[in-house]
Amino acid sequence: MSRASVDKKDLKDFEQLFHQLQPRLYAYCCKYVEDNELARDIVQECFINLWENYESVQISYEFYLFKAVHNRCLSYFRSERIHTEYASSVKMRIKELEIHPELPYPLTELYVKEVNTLLKESVSKLPEKCRLIFMMSRYQNMKNQEIADTLGISVRTVDAQIYNALKILKIKLKDYLPILMLLFPHFFAK
Repeated sequence: MSRASVDKKDLKDFEQLFHQLQPRLYAYCCKYVEDNELARDIVQECFINLWENYESVQISYEFYLFKAVHNRCLSYFRSERIHTEYASSVKMRIKELEIHPELPYPLTELYVKEVNTLLKESVSKLPEKCRLIFMMSRYQNMKNQEIADTLGISVRTVDAQIYNALKILKIKLKDYLPILMLLFPHFFAK
């Protein structure tokens, strides 16, 4: 049966299940991940997955959802560990180059240039106001109050635009974040 042909009873049952279990699943997820937004996303993804497989689930929905949240948390930790290990290996390579700068390693230089280009391209694609504020903050090292005074806007607006820029950049550059944070730590500081 396709989702389009699901009757109203199924939808109502699913909504009731969501309202009943979402707070408990969120609290359960928060025990594993310390990021509230990430916990919400994980729980939401699990509910979406249940909805897509609603008729075929053969166990209790509650058990299914708690197991799904648990598994997503484990997957998150695995991916974080991989990113951490990758960042550590990059740090070691950079330290090695700092200790032995006489050893030529052209691939590192090429990679740094490529990542820098990706960062600049991503910044250039930010919405106009967001890009202007972000560039004033990161390239001109202006404080948020200075930016607000220069542009005649509130500091809260500056904060919000910088937050939005960081959020967009982290999504666009997620595969490069470990190396970017090593090479350009000031860009991703809040």
